[in-house]
Amino acid sequence: MAESAGLAEILEQQFRDNVEKQVRKVHEIEQTLYHYTGLPSLMGMIETNQLWMSKGTFLNDSSELIYFSRVLEFVVRKLENRKHTSLWRLYIRELERIMGHFMEEVKENGFEVYIFSLSRAQDSLALWYNYAKGEGYNIGFSAEQLFHKVSGFSTGPMLHGYVMYGRQEQEEVLIELLQKTFELVEPYEVEEIQKALPGHFFSLIASCAVFFKDPAFKSEEEYRIALMSRKSDKQPSVQFRAQNGVIIPYISIDFQARLPISHITIGPKNNVDIAQSGMEHYLKWKGYDMEQVTISKSVAALRY
Repeated sequence: MAESAGLAEILEQQFRDNVEKQVRKVHEIEQTLYHYTGLPSLMGMIETNQLWMSKGTFLNDSSELIYFSRVLEFVVRKLENRKHTSLWRLYIRELERIMGHFMEEVKENGFEVYIFSLSRAQDSLALWYNYAKGEGYNIGFSAEQLFHKVSGFSTGPMLHGYVMYGRQEQEEVLIELLQKTFELVEPYEVEEIQKALPGHFFSLIASCAVFFKDPAFKSEEEYRIALMSRKSDKQPSVQFRAQNGVIIPYISIDFQARLPISHITIGPKNNVDIAQSGMEHYLKWKGYDMEQVTISKSVAALRY
């Protein structure tokens, strides 16, 4: 048998390496990713030199949770008869137990996730309508500089990568992750496996819940930065802001310098002349080098 000491830590490292490998799939050098938002949030982030990560509203959207739970249940049914050993049966039972535990924690607000949503789509009609009502802006960030800062955020580990929309891809990723975990734990003593699996399975399930979405949303081409937090974890410092008549909980990542902005796109319903000249003047006043930041008008056509 393998030495039992450190299995939880080994699983944690394996989880981060494999999950990040699956969701990244992006060349960060010289890439720009776009955040769609309203003017108050744009100015708030520039004024404070902070990114604002909002509490994941998808946790309150039963349709997203139902979609993910169906994917996970399908994978479990597909895997349960692949092996006929007692360890494999224990492994599948524990996965099912933690799946139920995760759903309960979500319902009882014992698990939270804070998300900063980006997209590689610079001028998406769907995103203008959904996130900025056509009147907002999108901020183009240098991906390389953005992720370098995020990686050193002190509150806790973050995951970032593209959201997966393909049902078949989601199933294949889950199966691969679960099979790799089993191969890793198989040489260990059963008692150590039983101690290590719950935390690992919870992290794996939570991460897939954050990065799997229904194929209907594929046009968003979303890239997420996500911080996940349980009640037992060190809690991030939560702030609150008003948006569209509701209160939004959020956490901030302090850059302590100007944000790595490379482009601003003005929404299709804005008056282009006033909006563009105002934005140029504002960014200059805030110390941005306008030879490094470009501003353009959306060419998407909104109809109301």
